[in-house]
Amino acid sequence: MPSHKVLRLGDKVRLTTPLILAPLAGHTDRAFRGLVRDLGGCGLVVTEMVSSEALTRGSEFSKELAAVTPDERPVGVQIFGSDPARMGEAAAMVEDMGADLVDVNMGCPVPKITKRGSGAALMKDVDRAGAIVSRMVASTTIPVTVKIRSGWDQNHINAPELARALENAGASAITVHPRCRSEHHRGEAAWAVIRDVKRAVSIPIIGNGDVHGPESAKKMVEETGVDGLMIGRGALMNPWVFRQIMASDSTEPSAEDYRILFQHFIERLREFLPERIVLNRIKGFIGWVTKGLHKGTGLRRDVYATKSLPELVGVFERYFELDRSAEHEPPEMSYSSPPERLGL
Repeated sequence: MPSHKVLRLGDKVRLTTPLILAPLAGHTDRAFRGLVRDLGGCGLVVTEMVSSEALTRGSEFSKELAAVTPDERPVGVQIFGSDPARMGEAAAMVEDMGADLVDVNMGCPVPKITKRGSGAALMKDVDRAGAIVSRMVASTTIPVTVKIRSGWDQNHINAPELARALENAGASAITVHPRCRSEHHRGEAAWAVIRDVKRAVSIPIIGNGDVHGPESAKKMVEETGVDGLMIGRGALMNPWVFRQIMASDSTEPSAEDYRILFQHFIERLREFLPERIVLNRIKGFIGWVTKGLHKGTGLRRDVYATKSLPELVGVFERYFELDRSAEHEPPEMSYSSPPERLGL
């Protein structure tokens, strides 16, 4: 995607690239958002989803999830809930906290979310969904965007209908993940649904689902006419994906790229998390990002067995020292003091 137009979301947000890091619970924390920003190509990052109920009741955990920093702007905060008044109050709060836009989760398929009428359950209640967006737009000056699915199930594909209601309610943009709630992330994303939503409204439409690199990005744009792309799981497996798409370059990251990636991620996590949580976050991350890495199975096994950060760093240092394959050869370096190398 070497050529693109600037993507504008409402009157206030201007993205220099039409690529967005999707909100992913348990993954898109401050550290990962910063990591993606550093690698380049990403126009907007979005927080993990935050409960409007918990946020407006003063939950410190929810405030931490919604916390953003100036260096990651433009940045959006995603919230979920089913009460229009509470969602309006939460929208005003995240604006005060520094968010450039507020996104509404109307696509989460997890039962503990949908059974309370939130997430994908709002696909079944178009009037309530519109009332939520309308109240939020009236409560804040930043753009209100929405992330939706195809529908509740295969018998109720109503994304175009819902999109029109959301546009009428004042939404500045809509992201479409073209799978039903019942599909979760199984099967192939039905990009035709994105195309149908794009044709149904005049506000920007952002496509999400099964984009993992330059070729699939180009194909989605050509088949659907979307204004932008949102990438989630593809970015967990390949944090360089945004840069690759913008450069139309599918070159695989080198071992040195991975070494620097792990180093920087640990450094960012340590800025705001205790050692135990940093260790757990790295273990969760490595299951995604090493799937295509040379000897990644052994690296994952050794990382999962670690019980401290210095031990974890030692595993990484030994891996990059021993990996001498022709395609993944790191430069010569000293590993005599691995903990100090990563500032541990």
